[in-house]
Amino acid sequence: MKRNSDFSNPRKNMLGAAWLAFVGLIIALALPLASHAQDTGYISGTVTDKSGSAVVGAEVVITNTAGSLTRTTTTNADGAYVVAGLPGASYNISVTAKGFQKYSATNVVLDVAQKIRIDVQLTVGAITEVVEVTGESVAQVETTSSDLTSTITGKQIDQLVLNGRNFTQLVNLAPGVVNQTGQDEGTVGVYGNVAYSMNGGRTEYNNWELDGGDNMDNGSNATLNVYPNPEAIAEFKVLTSNYGAQYGRNGSGTVEVETKSGGASFHGSAFEYLRNEFFNAKSWDQGIDPTQPKAPYKKHDFGYTAGGPVYVPNHYNADKKKTFFFFSEEWRREKNPSTITQNVPSDLERSGNFSALCIHEPTDCPTGPQVSGSHTVVPTGVGTALLSLIPHAKTTNGTFSDGTPIPAVTQTVSTPTTW
Repeated sequence: MKRNSDFSNPRKNMLGAAWLAFVGLIIALALPLASHAQDTGYISGTVTDKSGSAVVGAEVVITNTAGSLTRTTTTNADGAYVVAGLPGASYNISVTAKGFQKYSATNVVLDVAQKIRIDVQLTVGAITEVVEVTGESVAQVETTSSDLTSTITGKQIDQLVLNGRNFTQLVNLAPGVVNQTGQDEGTVGVYGNVAYSMNGGRTEYNNWELDGGDNMDNGSNATLNVYPNPEAIAEFKVLTSNYGAQYGRNGSGTVEVETKSGGASFHGSAFEYLRNEFFNAKSWDQGIDPTQPKAPYKKHDFGYTAGGPVYVPNHYNADKKKTFFFFSEEWRREKNPSTITQNVPSDLERSGNFSALCIHEPTDCPTGPQVSGSHTVVPTGVGTALLSLIPHAKTTNGTFSDGTPIPAVTQTVSTPTTW
């Protein structure tokens, strides 16, 4: 009997799986575009002639300096234009219109989620003539937003030393931001903490967003889901007050982080940061016992970044202006020593002799009649072998109710942590 099943045709099944994978890839690539709505900015303005009259139909082309993004629009009946959805970067702007000289502005810097207005005044002349200005000379006036913000640039992230390589430490550079934990080392993961008060707001009422998506651990409201590698961050912005409704959900500050993207050329980096006990002295608590060796202390922080164009020569993206990639990965391997004081049996107790303890009947020590004699001595038993695994007492840790010191031992151990 012939089975009528799709499973009987391996080639058809393979094609179906490939098609589903392709659809999934398209959806995955499209989702970030929507999530970027909150961390992208726009450039707007008006194009006029020398008399102030609107120039209708002028072509405005905005291209980032890396050559990986180009947006084109035309002015409306009022000579106005808007180019939205622009990630933070440096841009070149050109404006052309029939009967006017070409206007060209280079290196216009747009920060994360920034909204700037650039008005252009065209001069009558041949289109082959070009009026060029640099980014420093372009009047960039943000009149469409009342946001109070601070931008932490990629240069600051690269050059400022971070103890622990946690980018959130740089939030302290923004006016009105106070670190409520007092930590000087930025830990990450579940041990991380983003308790920053912005303009007096509650620390758990901040918004932390990564490439437009919510990055706050909503279970604890104290740490982040992802701590990006500092070498993968293009820049980030701290909004402390008066920001727009698109940054809803919480009532305190907002931190917008934008990661790097690939460009027309391949680039990458590799790194490792190392700390261990050979470079450090004993901590003060290890000095309690001079015979105790230095505890293992190891911190390995290593990773890489890689980015560039996705292209197939002579078939797809040959000019390297369409599709790009960027990868970043970071690992942390740590052993941090910590000193603990643990109660242990005294030498008499190790031999089974508990006569030094205040043992009374029934439990009303010390008013009741004390138990003495053979009742306080335990014959040698199977527990003797286990006692060899417990170190001998070298110090005390408080006292019993009758004032007898509690024997204890102080040790430093290193607990491994992996991220």
